Amino acid sequence: MKKCIIPAAIASTFAFPALADTGIGLAGERTLVMIDLASGQVTGMTEMDYDGRIHGIDFRPATNSLIGVTEGFEVVNIDPETGEWELIVAMDTEMEIEDGAAVIVDINPAADALRFMSGTTNHRVNLSTGEVMVDGDLTFAEGTSGTPMVEGTAYSNAFGEPESTAMYNIDTERAALLLQTAPNDGDNKMIGALGAMIEGPIGFDIVTDAEGNNTAWLSANGALHMVSLESGAITGTWEIEALDVTLRDLTVMASDD
Repeated sequence: MKKCIIPAAIASTFAFPALADTGIGLAGERTLVMIDLASGQVTGMTEMDYDGRIHGIDFRPATNSLIGVTEGFEVVNIDPETGEWELIVAMDTEMEIEDGAAVIVDINPAADALRFMSGTTNHRVNLSTGEVMVDGDLTFAEGTSGTPMVEGTAYSNAFGEPESTAMYNIDTERAALLLQTAPNDGDNKMIGALGAMIEGPIGFDIVTDAEGNNTAWLSANGALHMVSLESGAITGTWEIEALDVTLRDLTVMASDD
């Protein structure tokens, strides 16, 4: 099982932030876990009304809704309170996914398009037609050897219909934050180390408020961690209270306040 080991100096320095945003985790095959980010408490768990596995979930700013991708490569709207879902579009091309591999499901808020990745495979999905664009494999463009081991992705400026955005990745092998400088080409560069050892499933998301402030959240080993988008370092960590499942994805639904 993966762990995220945070230095005690970081873990003990911070109180939980006073936020009204709601984190939604994905566990098991299709279990949604609601987390109050103001308290770090699990406030509810909902089983999706779907006969199969959900690859991943994300917040879609353009429609202010929760979306997911099914094992049948369908993009669906999800009601997080009831677990009911409705089809948005079916992908016209399936992606090969190795057993046990992390699957990335994330919305590009500027294009209102889906980024769908696993391993080094890098797909872009048109949410109106279901057309899949097979983009360049994930690589390091400069300064870093080897291949990115991406298990979490998030876009900045995820509020409304922004004019611009940036794509960030968590590399679990290097325990580092990456910037995907050319998302469609697959090029990545290192931003910096998290300052923690990561093992096991993670979730990663960026929530943006109405003023354009971005906050990056990482879930790992039963805890939530804030990540600096400038340095890559974890700046605070908090245990999730009453969590008895392992989260394998995370998104944040921004407060209306």
